[in-house]
Amino acid sequence: MPNSFGFHSRMGRTSYPILISAMLLTNHYVFPKYPTLKTTEFLLSVVMIGIYILCRKLLHHPQYDRHRPQIDFVEKIIEVYIGVTVIASLLHVMIVSLFG
Repeated sequence: MPNSFGFHSRMGRTSYPILISAMLLTNHYVFPKYPTLKTTEFLLSVVMIGIYILCRKLLHHPQYDRHRPQIDFVEKIIEVYIGVTVIASLLHVMIVSLFG
């Protein structure tokens, strides 16, 4: 893979475990004390999925080619956010179910 920027770079790929660990800690320590934050995180995820779908469906026309780098960047941020929150939530449920 050639050198690139963003989450395809070496530094970007190494940030995933850090982001997932931070989200695991948030799931374990913050969400039980502040359950409204868990609801807010879920609603934010739903909104971001909607924005992602809109970006993928509506903004892939030639008239938006000059804004393509910005659109791709927003899509990648949303992909990373959704991926990190889903993976951290699944890991947290698995860890809690195993070690209670």
